[in-house]
Amino acid sequence: MEDNLNVKQLRNLVKKNKWILLACVSISTLLMLMYLSFFSTPIYRSSTEVLINQSVSENSQVKSQDVQANLQLVNTYASILKSPGLLNGVAQKINHKYSVKELSEMVDVSSTSDSQVITISVEGENAKDIVKIANDVVQTFRNEIPKIMKVDNVYILSKATFSDNMSPVKPSKGLLIMVSVVLGTVVGIIIMFFRHLFDNSIKTAEDVELLLNLPVLTIISEIKEESLITQNQRSNNRRKRG
Repeated sequence: MEDNLNVKQLRNLVKKNKWILLACVSISTLLMLMYLSFFSTPIYRSSTEVLINQSVSENSQVKSQDVQANLQLVNTYASILKSPGLLNGVAQKINHKYSVKELSEMVDVSSTSDSQVITISVEGENAKDIVKIANDVVQTFRNEIPKIMKVDNVYILSKATFSDNMSPVKPSKGLLIMVSVVLGTVVGIIIMFFRHLFDNSIKTAEDVELLLNLPVLTIISEIKEESLITQNQRSNNRRKRG
């Protein structure tokens, strides 16, 4: 009985104060939309892929040892791709618009397990710049590997391309709006409970019994002014008829 009463009270509390929840959710969502529209900086991403593989003649066969050797080279090549020496060459190609440190933060190198493919991703605020940087990184890497490793085993699988319809990858608008809705709901619930906690007014018969520890004998319903006027008119009409 106690649990049912608490659940009922909670439901009534939410129902009576739903405007607080709606206001908090609306305000938090509006603030997030303003942030996304006027203050956030869109971040774009462009990617390209290279394959690490030895050239094989028509009459020869690919040996498992060669594949394993190429797989072991992937980690080494990933380190070379982000090395200051290689990125300095990229910085020269773009007329040092970005420093080596900035390029290192923009460039991300990844590869899946047991794969000879390396993915080079570049993130930045300027979509055209990141496309050029991604292609320059791969091309510089392709040119430098024969000098560094004394082997020519890098093949460009795909180049980064620019499009006017490129969508930013950050910030995630959908996720941030969902977070703002949840945050607004939580704030609204907190305000609602604090408002209820510090509200000492008596609203129900149960409140009287809890505060005064006395039984409620009867309940007088609220009499509205319109009802009194209607009753008076009816009484006057009856008197006139009588």
